[in-house]
Amino acid sequence: MTGSMKSLLQDGVRRHQAGDLAAAQRCYEAVLAQQPDQPDALHLLGLLADHHGDHLRAIDLIGRAIAQVPDQAEWHGNLATALLAAGRPADAEVSYKRAVTLDPRYVEGHYNLANLLRGRGDAAAAAAEFEIALALQPGHVPARNNLAMLLWEDLGDTAAAGRHFRLLLALAPNAASVHMNYGLFRLSAGAYAEGWVEYEWRWRNEEYDERDWGLGLPRWDGAALKGGGLLLWGEQGVGDQILYGTMLRDAAARSGARVAVAVDPRLVDLFRRSLAPHGITVVARGTPIDAAAQCPFGSLGRWLRREAGDFAAGGIDLVADETRRTALRARYQAMAGDRRLVGLSWRSTNRRIGVDKSIPVHDLLPALRQPGIQWISLQYGDCAEDLAALRGAGIAIHDDPAIDGFRDLDGFAAQVAALDDVVTVSNTTVHVAGGLGVPCRLLLPAGRGRLWYWPVSGNICPWYRSVRITRQTQAGDWTAALAAAIGP
Repeated sequence: MTGSMKSLLQDGVRRHQAGDLAAAQRCYEAVLAQQPDQPDALHLLGLLADHHGDHLRAIDLIGRAIAQVPDQAEWHGNLATALLAAGRPADAEVSYKRAVTLDPRYVEGHYNLANLLRGRGDAAAAAAEFEIALALQPGHVPARNNLAMLLWEDLGDTAAAGRHFRLLLALAPNAASVHMNYGLFRLSAGAYAEGWVEYEWRWRNEEYDERDWGLGLPRWDGAALKGGGLLLWGEQGVGDQILYGTMLRDAAARSGARVAVAVDPRLVDLFRRSLAPHGITVVARGTPIDAAAQCPFGSLGRWLRREAGDFAAGGIDLVADETRRTALRARYQAMAGDRRLVGLSWRSTNRRIGVDKSIPVHDLLPALRQPGIQWISLQYGDCAEDLAALRGAGIAIHDDPAIDGFRDLDGFAAQVAALDDVVTVSNTTVHVAGGLGVPCRLLLPAGRGRLWYWPVSGNICPWYRSVRITRQTQAGDWTAALAAAIGP
């Protein structure tokens, strides 16, 4: 490389590090204009392409750099990251493993490989890679955080997870994501008083992208209000809003104030019908409200669910549209004859752990052949292929085209209320059934995929009186759980 090209490349690196990516790109391209196979410029330009979301170009550029210099561990790691972003996890795994083979002390390589392995369900191998990364760099906060989460969520080793969380809190006392995760960990263990306090750190966590719907009002401190109203607003998904909504009537009683509840627009009719008889106003989030204080739903537990006994205080007691419920039940009974009407939902669309919570349709078949049942699909989203597979196997399952379980939640609630029972994985369906008081059997995975609010043992759900829990006995095998939940 000539002196001028070296200077141009160095200038590009300086601009890259300073965040002037457009100028850095011009420098790298200028180098390649003179020497098309210059490996450093290819690699760095590939990093920029990956940053801008052009993963295929990144793969090409970094791959060409590696062809020139095959022994740079970090380059293989960066190629793996681009491959993973491009939807090629198997190829990414090969590249990450090549990276840590070339340089066993490459911390980020072990860390990224661990995340990939966890994503594809190999928790033991992922834990080993996290441990290697931490042996090399004990202060690597993301690696220790992800290992703690893996030990808790995937392997159920709460003692080891707790040790790592405590180390994290000492290492990074101001890390909002660590406090938030620790809060969920403690809530899952039933340590509610501590857990809710730690969970408040979610509002400082940049990865928690929930909008603040509190209208700029002062935060409620859990005490009785001497004047003015109280705005309680729903955060997270509609299922979470129903779950936290079990505390709304208690909050109204505790505050002694005029209470307004703001929720996802899809929940307004259902919540209004259920809460108006208790003197609670329900509006869509963002509606101007005259109030003295506000509180997000997920913060109510700090004042109202501090110990296990507090869960006996009450629920949300959702009320379905009786006209729609009656019409749906009559229609379904005419179709089913003397068979019981049982709703079924088998998939979760959760982006992070939906696959872990869902049941493959072929695993459903043996249990669904139970006689005397007319199955009613409560599965929202595009499930035409699954339904065809069930019907092709002789399963009597009805999918009602008049009900849109995603957009028309009031109609969905009427549908659930029209049934005798519900069998579902952990998704919105269980919250609707539990909120309505419809008998519901909840199927939970043995490893990753059990959300913090479902208890770690026993079949009783503290949030919903009508929900009973059945768990996998072995991760990935739903046979016994389905038989237990659906059996006679």
